Amino acid sequence: MLLSIFITITSFSQSKKEKKAIKIYGIKSVTEMVTENVNGKETTRKDSYTTYDKNANVIYNEEYKKDGTIKHKENTKYDTKGNKIEETNFDIAGSNPEKNIKKTYKYDSEKNKIEESEFDNTGKLIKKTICNYNESNEKVSEIEYNGAGKISKKIVFAYNSKGLKAIKKELDANDKVISTRTYKYEF
Repeated sequence: MLLSIFITITSFSQSKKEKKAIKIYGIKSVTEMVTENVNGKETTRKDSYTTYDKNANVIYNEEYKKDGTIKHKENTKYDTKGNKIEETNFDIAGSNPEKNIKKTYKYDSEKNKIEESEFDNTGKLIKKTICNYNESNEKVSEIEYNGAGKISKKIVFAYNSKGLKAIKKELDANDKVISTRTYKYEF
């Protein structure tokens, strides 16, 4: 049974069921091993390693290349309410510093994400996104700013009478419509 739990929760994207299993069994980390048969020879290697906090949130994740070297790792921090407040990603395999980024997040009292900032590997701000909500806690806009503080794009949302998303419109910095998505629901 424990083997099936480990197989179930190794995916970095967790379902509610997986988070519950991590909490119930007090799982602190999971190492995913891969056994492959290459040219008639069976080899086993580490594929990933993930650690969890007491709330079953992923706080650290490493992914490995076939030769055993690290290709990607992520660190994540949460506030006392369980909101993700910081995420640092390192893509080691490609040695591409543009892929080594840090993101920070801020939330309002309703746990709505109101700000997301992205920084490069030197700590320089790349972009910042500000989110606004209506009195029903429905996201009505996202405004993305570049590192210099200038608007690079806007996304606005509209909702139907049931509170379901009806329209998502993306605009450029000059409020010119880039794309519009409409949502139609069958009941």
